[in-house]
Amino acid sequence: MASVLVVATSKGGTGKTTIAASLAAYWRDAGKRVAVLDTDPNQAATRWIRKGESYKDVESQATADEHAIIGAVQDLGQRADLVIVDTAGFGNQSMIYSVGIADLVLIPVMADEASLFEAVKMKKVIESASALTRRSIAFRTVLNRVKRATVVRHTERQLENLGLNPVEARIGDRAIFQEASYHGASPQELAPKTNASLEIRRLARELEPALFATA
Repeated sequence: MASVLVVATSKGGTGKTTIAASLAAYWRDAGKRVAVLDTDPNQAATRWIRKGESYKDVESQATADEHAIIGAVQDLGQRADLVIVDTAGFGNQSMIYSVGIADLVLIPVMADEASLFEAVKMKKVIESASALTRRSIAFRTVLNRVKRATVVRHTERQLENLGLNPVEARIGDRAIFQEASYHGASPQELAPKTNASLEIRRLARELEPALFATA
């Protein structure tokens, strides 16, 4: 079976789809067989991935039916090294099922109090899913849509103090991500040597040890 990365938080607008699509393209370019499951009723990830050539080798499925999630992940996992699950921007049963089958949950966090609050809630969901499935489900947080401000450093300290396992990589609030979504492209394809591409690479490399045994 493939490894399963779930990108999740119950707060909308934190950039879950941007991160999921960008990581999918990065690992595909690195030679991994990548699949994406879109569980958000808005299907933003599905539209992004099915638009352009960047994702022609990335298999994708979409379902808002929580009872279909585990079967969809298992199906995709038969043909992939990694399944990335993009979740909705609100807490629902689909998120719980997704977290329950994850090898790693990535929680995007913006530098504001509401995002921190939702990240703490997400940690509790993961802990409950771990208890229910009787296995440890790893999770990390990543600061996303970052702007240069003192509040970013404060948020980083809060993530550490709250036991939210932040990665060192940050993802900036960059127009290239919006452009990529319109074109069905990846940041790496549109601007391979920009900060956006470097940030996605740093994030991917931090996550790889938890997802790929040979990484």
